[in-house]
Amino acid sequence: MMEYAMVALIIISLLLFVVSFFGKDRLKSMEEQIDHLTLSLAQETYQIKKRIQILEEELLINNEQHWQTASKRSDDPHVSVRDRVWMLYKQGLSNEQIARETALTVEEVRMILRGMTR
Repeated sequence: MMEYAMVALIIISLLLFVVSFFGKDRLKSMEEQIDHLTLSLAQETYQIKKRIQILEEELLINNEQHWQTASKRSDDPHVSVRDRVWMLYKQGLSNEQIARETALTVEEVRMILRGMTR
């Protein structure tokens, strides 16, 4: 009787062992989903970085064009807008007064002064 029980247990264990190889692996499907998600995230990050780079280049081009047109408006062609803003700032004029003198906006004057004081 005991021998039958031992044989039955061995057969059941072998059967379960074989079934485990053919069973669906849930962990593997989760790993595949995580890999897919990681790749998608990396692709989206790359695309966003490229878009930011393009926008920065466009802003830089627009900013350079703006400075060129602003420097053309200056009274003295040999003095750049930045130098003129800095000179007026040293004379004690407020940002609003500098903006009126140079035909820039107050925010542009603040940006120039921030860049010059760094």
